Amino acid sequence: MTDRELIDKKIDEYSEAFDFYMDCGKMPENIPPDDLLGGYMAQVIDDNPQLSPEEPIWNEVLKDSLLSYFNVLLQHFLEIERQRQKELAMLAQFMESSIEGKRQMWTQVCQLIGQSYSKYEVNIEGYKQQFDGENNDAVFASLARDWETACNEKYDGQKKSLLEKSHQQWEIRCKEAGTQDYEAHRNLDKFIAKYPALKEIVRIMGRDKEEDHKEKDSVVRKYLPLTVSKHPTVEEIDRVEQGDNIPRALPSELALMADADTESLFYKRYAVKELQQLSSPSRDKPVKTDRDKNQPRLTKGPIIVAIDTSSSMTGTPIKIATSLLLQLLRMAKKERRKCFLISFSVRAKNIDLSRPGNWRKLEAFLKDGYTGGTDGEQMLNQALTALDKGTFEMADVLIISDFCFLKPFPKTMERMENHRKKGTKFYGLHIGDYNTTYDKILDRKWRI
Repeated sequence: MTDRELIDKKIDEYSEAFDFYMDCGKMPENIPPDDLLGGYMAQVIDDNPQLSPEEPIWNEVLKDSLLSYFNVLLQHFLEIERQRQKELAMLAQFMESSIEGKRQMWTQVCQLIGQSYSKYEVNIEGYKQQFDGENNDAVFASLARDWETACNEKYDGQKKSLLEKSHQQWEIRCKEAGTQDYEAHRNLDKFIAKYPALKEIVRIMGRDKEEDHKEKDSVVRKYLPLTVSKHPTVEEIDRVEQGDNIPRALPSELALMADADTESLFYKRYAVKELQQLSSPSRDKPVKTDRDKNQPRLTKGPIIVAIDTSSSMTGTPIKIATSLLLQLLRMAKKERRKCFLISFSVRAKNIDLSRPGNWRKLEAFLKDGYTGGTDGEQMLNQALTALDKGTFEMADVLIISDFCFLKPFPKTMERMENHRKKGTKFYGLHIGDYNTTYDKILDRKWRI
């Protein structure tokens, strides 16, 4: 796993921990009580009484800013951890070496400890006096304990010091920018309100509408007996077997109940299914019947958004597209839904916004566009490839564009239809001049 992947994984954990703390007032179990950043996150939340379910924008602003700060800290923490593991590896090598190996490493060990720790942390001079060049297992074991403790305290202290030196600067910057970010989010809401179609798209992509219970069909398999079970006739009997079916028990077995001395034997055989009974070929072989059953689609699923960033979308169109994207991303964050973004012009690229570590990349991701023409085929193939993965299966797809590109290839249309059968809906927001190319290709298209 690369450094970037390790940091993104931690950011994901802290993102979930923030939401968990807001809901439950405590950190989740995967964040240890002594976790430095987890403890600081709890302190920040407790120190901001304006955070509440009634003010979700404040929650979002603070969470985004805090995770961005953690992203920087974690890059430094990773280097600190790398140095810790290097020193602990040397300690392990020293302790696992033979007595001859320890002699060879002794000078190097003494030099490192002497330069890194005071005599109150690791009294290396005292250990030198006890070391006589022979088998000193007790001395080595004591040295290892002191060294390991001092090592962990040193690197933990470096992390704590880094947090203490930087958090005040972040808090000042957060207070200065927080109000601006809050107003920016509120202005976004006002901008969305100007275009009723955008609000409707957010509602539908959020699956807040009344679900159509006939949107998806499935096959239900049921097993029924060919005939009603009945007592066997003489012609049907083909063998004697053991069991606990009293109506089929042999007369000799039933006769045991006539005598008090043998009655207990009957019940014993019955309890362990050892009664001798008649058997016949089964007439209850199951037959499979199929019928269609209407099922509602998933109420909350992942979303895939494709934004056209070609030159024809510059100005107001891209502002509308970006505003809608940010609103959808806010909805996805709030509902903890996965979101996959595709930016397309001459070429298409994508970013998985399910990962909080990628949120900070969004602005730079969107800026790399606004040139040349539009390749809709490549965009659709990336969307369909995402749908093929279990993570985004049955996602709703929204294309935001002026749709100045050709119809999909027949093979692409076939892939789209296959995903429709699984529950995917393909939507479009048409910004610009009237164009009917995709009207019948998409499940629904809005126009501004």
